[in-house]
Order: sequence, then C-alpha cells, then structure tokens
Amino acid sequence: MRSLSVFSFFLVLQIALAGPAAAQGAPARKLQQADLNYLLFVMQGENATEALAAIAELGRRKTPESLDLLQMQLLLGYPPAMTKAMIQALGARKDPKALDTLVFYTRHRAPELRAEALVALCELDFGKETAPQKTINDLLLGALRDYDESVRNKAAWLVGRRRVAEAEDSLLKLFSTGSAAAMQALGFVGGIRTARALALAMENTRASKEPLITTIGTLLSRDDFGPEPVRVQLVQILGETNLPGAQNVLMVYHGSGPDAFPRSRKLAFQILSK
Repeated sequence: MRSLSVFSFFLVLQIALAGPAAAQGAPARKLQQADLNYLLFVMQGENATEALAAIAELGRRKTPESLDLLQMQLLLGYPPAMTKAMIQALGARKDPKALDTLVFYTRHRAPELRAEALVALCELDFGKETAPQKTINDLLLGALRDYDESVRNKAAWLVGRRRVAEAEDSLLKLFSTGSAAAMQALGFVGGIRTARALALAMENTRASKEPLITTIGTLLSRDDFGPEPVRVQLVQILGETNLPGAQNVLMVYHGSGPDAFPRSRKLAFQILSK
C-alpha cells in the first residue's frame, strides 16, 4: 500500500507541474499505457478514485487477457461501488464471453448489482445468435417478479427497449400496481389488452393522464399494433381528452403514423380540425 501512496505523490506532483489542462489527462494516459499487473495493483490499492479509473480502463481494452482479469476480480468480491463499476465495464466491452459472469450477478443479494447486471447483459453483442438473447429475455421476465421494486422497474425498461412481447402479462400486473416503468414499457410491447387497460385508466379521474397519453402515443406509432378498430378507439379517447399532450399525439399520428391504418389517422385529423 505504501508503494501506491508513493505513486500517488509523484503523480500529483507531475500534475501540479504540468498545469490544470494536463491534470485531467495525465492519470488517464498513465493507465492507458499500464500493463495488466499494474492495473490490478491500482484496483487493489487504497485510492478508490484510481481503482475506479483502472476498472474503466479494463472496460476499454479489447484483449482476452484484460477480459479474464476483469471477470476474475469481479468474482473475487469487492466493495459495492467497485463491483458495480466492473459490471458496467463488462457491459461496455460487449463481449459475449461475459455472459455467465453477468448471469451469476443477476442473482446477487444486492438489488443494485442485480439491476446493473441486467443492464450489462443487454449490452452484450451476440451477433445473429438467438439462444443467448432468449436466455437474457427469460432473465428479464423473471426479474419483473423480483422482490425489489428498483430491479422490477429496470427489467421493465429493458424488456420495453428490447421489444419482448412475452412480457405483456407481467407488465400489465405491474401497471395495475402503479408502476410507471411498466406503463412506459407497455407502449413498446403491448397489444389489445394493453389498449383496454390504458382506456380504463384514462377514465379514472384520479389517474395522471399525461403519462398515459404518452404510452398511447407509443402504441399508435408502432406498425405492429392493431387492429384498426382498436386504434380508432384510442384516437377517440385522445380526442375527448382536453390536454395539450393528447393534441400533440394526434398531430404526430396524423402526420407520420403507419400508412396501414388510414382510418384512425383520418379520424385524428378530423378531431384536430374541429
């Protein structure tokens, strides 16, 4: 630990001599040129800032050796902030070889790390392979039932981003409990049942309307959402809503909605013309 302190002293001295501009770049350049043993040395040192910088540097490198080091240290166990940084570094690398390590962390006792592992998994690049993507989607579907709300919300956001249609049932259950993240995700994966749930929610005088309007707008923007009578019903609901957000959604839908649904787009124009 004393060696690290000596290094820190000389590093600070170099920064002070080089001036403010160099002060920001010198540590990063030092780490970029360092070998793996030195990065490991910094990670295990007492300076938390330098340790996090070393972890970020491992995330930027693309060699198998740096990936092995990062995964090995992650499995050894570090303080939460450093563990989170390592998980993020694995996601930044996008290397599919990190799959098993990240799957392991989706079962960690700390909710923050479970959620971070789910995010990192969704960053991995598997090319055209479908089996790993199904594994990740299944993990996300399971996380929608996690006992921790923050994990459920993160999983909801991810299934929406990934357009996991199988998530609709679980998202509707979360939506019924007041989950804003589930409501947003339903805009990307929902079907007729989602449209019905949103229509009922719009009738609730105590419900906040603007988020519901935004989700309806997301539904209407999708080419795969239908059929046309359901779209017509949603457009009519928006037309009866005296809120600027509803008018904006109708304007966008009329102007750039899917061409396959001319009837509901025409209705949006008629409502706006009144």
